[in-house]
Amino acid sequence: MRPRTTRALPRADFASFFFVALLGAASFLPAAPARAQRIESPLEAMYAPDGSIVAGKLIDINPVGRIVIEPKEVLWGRTKPPEKLDIRVPNDFLNDVKAGERYVVAYSMFRRDPRKAVGMVANKEGAVAIVTPGIEPAVFGDTPAIRAILKAGRSEHGRESKKLLELLLAALRSEDSQLRYLAAGELAYEPELGERLGDADRAGIEKTVRDTKAPIRVRTVLLEAASRMPKTLGDWWKKAALDIVTTTPTDGYSGKASDPVILIMTAFDVLDRYSVKVPPETLKRWVWNPNPALVERVCVLLRREGPDLERSAIQQALADPKLPEATRKFLNDHLRQLDRIDERKRAQKEGSGRS
Repeated sequence: MRPRTTRALPRADFASFFFVALLGAASFLPAAPARAQRIESPLEAMYAPDGSIVAGKLIDINPVGRIVIEPKEVLWGRTKPPEKLDIRVPNDFLNDVKAGERYVVAYSMFRRDPRKAVGMVANKEGAVAIVTPGIEPAVFGDTPAIRAILKAGRSEHGRESKKLLELLLAALRSEDSQLRYLAAGELAYEPELGERLGDADRAGIEKTVRDTKAPIRVRTVLLEAASRMPKTLGDWWKKAALDIVTTTPTDGYSGKASDPVILIMTAFDVLDRYSVKVPPETLKRWVWNPNPALVERVCVLLRREGPDLERSAIQQALADPKLPEATRKFLNDHLRQLDRIDERKRAQKEGSGRS
């Protein structure tokens, strides 16, 4: 019997969950015992009882975060969609679609019932594209590749099949970033697929994680998954995570590459979660990063190595005239906070010495 799944989150809920992970308060996805709840795989979320999947032409893009599809085929779902289907999508996804093109979209008309632990109610926003790790959102160009994946992954048996695995591995090597992310999410959250992987497949997954030209979210999901499932995805993840935090430019990649912050945060998180030591010099280089959340995470890790290491790294960064202003402001505030903590400790020590 499979562990109970966690339903795909509505966009607002998932964004909050993802942001907590980004701050380092928790791992990108929590390490959980085998009997605990698990995240649904992308295909499982798309084929949920309350979900629908349609294919059709995109006829309008609304800048408030909605697209209008003219459905020509219903690939999954219990209800017939209207002739013009208005679907909410994340605003930052609007630049990735074009009017006149054909798309496959998975959506739901329902949301979690806040009054009950289990249950769904009609969503006041209407149709909302499904969002879960691997599909952010579930909008794909209508290609033979996505059609083949959907056909193979329609049933639970199909989602554990060798045929689907082959399609996903091919998608992982494709130039379609949405397909690559879907493939990464399916491999990360459908554990049975990992049992079918061969050594060459695992090497290919490692290659993707190490590929600086691969989408950041693809690399992130696969790295985190490998840390949870080293026996199925490969035990290469520790060396890969260390290499990522050691070699990635602290100011990000050049050109139009995505900001690597979430990848770096995830690498630090899984290394910390499984007690893999990171050299202090590797930690110190990230104190110069322009993202204060990442800098804070690194400062915490440095403090564990020794308070003097944290202070020294902060002072070196503040002495650099090229330090990003956001980082400078954070480090000055952080240093004042450390001073207050030290003062309280001294006062407590002096008070206990007099008694």
